Amino acid sequence: MIDQILPDLYRITLPMPFRLRHVHIHLLVHNGKVALFDRGINIPESFRVIDEALATLGKTTGDIDQVFLTHFHPDHCGIAGEIQKRSGAVVRLSAMDERHLQNNNRLEDLVERTRDFCLRQGLPQKALDTLIKHMAVFRKATIPFRVDCHLKPYGRHTLGDRILETIPATGHTSGQMCFYFPEERVLLAGDHILPEITPNLSPDLFQLDYRPLRSFLHSLESIRDLPVRMVYPAHGDPFSELKKRVDEIKDHHAERKWLIVEALQGKGKTAFEVSADIFGADLPDFDQFLALNETYVHLVDLMDNGIVRSKEQDGHVLYRAA
Repeated sequence: MIDQILPDLYRITLPMPFRLRHVHIHLLVHNGKVALFDRGINIPESFRVIDEALATLGKTTGDIDQVFLTHFHPDHCGIAGEIQKRSGAVVRLSAMDERHLQNNNRLEDLVERTRDFCLRQGLPQKALDTLIKHMAVFRKATIPFRVDCHLKPYGRHTLGDRILETIPATGHTSGQMCFYFPEERVLLAGDHILPEITPNLSPDLFQLDYRPLRSFLHSLESIRDLPVRMVYPAHGDPFSELKKRVDEIKDHHAERKWLIVEALQGKGKTAFEVSADIFGADLPDFDQFLALNETYVHLVDLMDNGIVRSKEQDGHVLYRAA
């Protein structure tokens, strides 16, 4: 499915085999060539839909000269490697997310770090076993690719007669970028700001001093007053009220923090036990892991502010309201 946003700028909707049934990528025709913004997951349908969209514009994969990636997750960069191979396109990603990509390719090390983190935070063994199986599958969801150029915060790129700015959007990953067309006041937001849900926030197991929640809220605030006419997210419908959505998300996370504090009155709990209080105890195995991550990044923020304390006991980290 392809929709025109502006002259020569298009949105393509790719299917995904997950609960989030789609991901939106974007295409800009410039100087007879094509720039792509994100690439979709490595499944045959991604290639088919993109080839069909290009054909409607009289283009082929060979016309792609640049690929701009918001961040390193498989649904955004999964087939960048094959596009690079077919077209010779220059692939652009932030330096921070290239480092994350390299770390995630160290599967044995990543599995060991994940196992240690999850068990200490109280994730049940059954959910952990499911997670490790998923990690092996997810590795196949991204075709290896070479990062040719690093996207820099507030960098500017000229594509035909358009100016593109790269806006830092840390939180969901520490190197995520949004793409902003200032003259048209259009923001390609990736996973940074979504209309119905909030992006998952997870610890960086290779850099545990990274603060996803703090970074996310800070980068949300930094784009709140951006003069945007329309936001095009990677998941969900476009929306126009950027300030309103930023404030909704900030309020959501403030409420989440105090729900966690309330859950920690009394005895100490693991992060998993707190996540069950907040998200429910009957989640599927993989969703238990996502809920644990969300809860953990809030707990870390609360500890940084002296509101929650932690201690080690019997191989688990227990948290309690200060």
